[in-house]
Amino acid sequence: MRLVLGLLASATLFTSFAQAADIIEPIPIVEPELPYSGWYIRGDVGYVFSSDTEGSFRSYSPEHGIYGDDFRYSNIEFGDTYTVGGGVGYRFAEHFRVDATVDYYDFDVTGSSRCGYSFGGDCRYNDKSSADVWTAMANAYVDLPYLGPITPYFGAGIGAAYVSYGDMRNEICGDGQCGVSTNYVGYHQGEEDWRFATSLMAGASVDLTHSLALDVGYRYTHVYDGDAFGFDKGDKLAGATGVQGRDDGFDIHAVRAGLRYSFF
Repeated sequence: MRLVLGLLASATLFTSFAQAADIIEPIPIVEPELPYSGWYIRGDVGYVFSSDTEGSFRSYSPEHGIYGDDFRYSNIEFGDTYTVGGGVGYRFAEHFRVDATVDYYDFDVTGSSRCGYSFGGDCRYNDKSSADVWTAMANAYVDLPYLGPITPYFGAGIGAAYVSYGDMRNEICGDGQCGVSTNYVGYHQGEEDWRFATSLMAGASVDLTHSLALDVGYRYTHVYDGDAFGFDKGDKLAGATGVQGRDDGFDIHAVRAGLRYSFF
């Protein structure tokens, strides 16, 4: 009898535990919030330092109707200027993102070179022009581990540059004396073309809010060689056609600051 009562008590106690277990709800698993999202937009302004390059130009002989060998420019300078730009990007991981950007640059261009042997003496060319440059780049960045609200980064880009030169004022300075009223002055129509371009970037972003960051950095862009100027009016009347001057490509060194807004 005691055995039967013990078994009944054990069964009752087991049933009570089972019913209590049934009413305990499972603890939900909370996924941790990722520290990154997908799309973002950006806007930038910057200061561009002057840089030098070289180039070449063709001579034309109206007596024979032939073009001479290319002569080298001794110097072409792209002056200090500004840049503005914007873009859209996507963050794939906490430390990796990409974006596509469009930037605009407005340069004053000056050049100088020695005259050909036929001029003799201390003769040189004094050239002045301008250039509008648009770049369209696809960029990839690696964001380094956070330093509080500051995130250092580095990156690289590849794309194209549209270079449009204004008309060039070409002065022949006899005996090295420029600005003399008797010097010959010709005007060469500016050329425009699409070119290959590459870039390298480094900088840091500072979180201002959950979605907004201040981006400050340096960007180096190399624009490859292309057409610069055509022949002047005198050469064209004598029969010259096509492009007379080319540049060897040029570098753009820019310090930039901008805002980046992420869509969480």
